[in-house]
Amino acid sequence: MEPAPDACLRCGASTSLISRILGETPVEVPSKGVLCPTCYQELAPEEYARYFRT
Repeated sequence: MEPAPDACLRCGASTSLISRILGETPVEVPSKGVLCPTCYQELAPEEYARYFRT
């Protein structure tokens, strides 16, 4: 199964579905995509650096 075009970079969940059902806003990762709110909150420091540092 192909990931959704708006899939979370970490878990693959559809962020538009999460937004509609749970009312949570995905977190934009510049030039890479989006993370769902849960994955963003659970990021380890190394993962944060991978997604948000250039």
